[in-house]
Amino acid sequence: MHRRNILSWLPVVVVLTAAVLASACSGGAEEQQLLKKFFDASRMRDNVTLNNIAAVAFRPQEEGTVQSFSIVSVAPETRRTLRIKELNAAFDAAKKEDDEFTKSKKDYQDKNIDAIDRVLKAERENKPLRGNDLEVQKQWTTWREDTQHMSKKVSEARKAAADEQTIPALSVYDARQPVNVSDYDGELASKDVTITAKVRSADGQAADKQLVVTLQRAELKTAAGEARIGRWVITAVK
Repeated sequence: MHRRNILSWLPVVVVLTAAVLASACSGGAEEQQLLKKFFDASRMRDNVTLNNIAAVAFRPQEEGTVQSFSIVSVAPETRRTLRIKELNAAFDAAKKEDDEFTKSKKDYQDKNIDAIDRVLKAERENKPLRGNDLEVQKQWTTWREDTQHMSKKVSEARKAAADEQTIPALSVYDARQPVNVSDYDGELASKDVTITAKVRSADGQAADKQLVVTLQRAELKTAAGEARIGRWVITAVK
């Protein structure tokens, strides 16, 4: 009796297991719909649609056009904490440091303007300097080197802050309800979708290719607990 009960459940278990595996391999309707919209927009060079759903494009002249595709697998989601506020604070600190540096540099320049002019003229004419002018040249050279260093520091901080906000801003974008992502903390979810695609090159040749498409979504929240869940957007195709 016990044996019969186990066997009677076996076909159901097999069917359910097969269904789960098939679902995992084929992916969901959400991924299918997004990928189709992406490849259709890339093929038609529909930049308006692409700008709303992706940070990249599948360029017809370079990559070709996807005629059809099927999802092979959808990898489990991974998550990381967004550093939007942290990187914005670092950028603000770099700007403040640069402002203070610029003020100090101007003070030195104003006090030594005549000597600096002589130094610059001597450098243009490749002439040697002596005495106080030589000391000014050394200090002004240091100021110029520090200026380049400070400019690079501010530029890198600006880029890091902007890059951290790009995908979240795209993910939560809504023209009717604009979102300033710099007001939020949160996470960035990612998942890779592997597909097989029939790709036609610019010269008309068709080939089957396996592609890995990265999808990302921002899940934001304010200090008060207000949540904004973004939509999945395409951020890479390999």
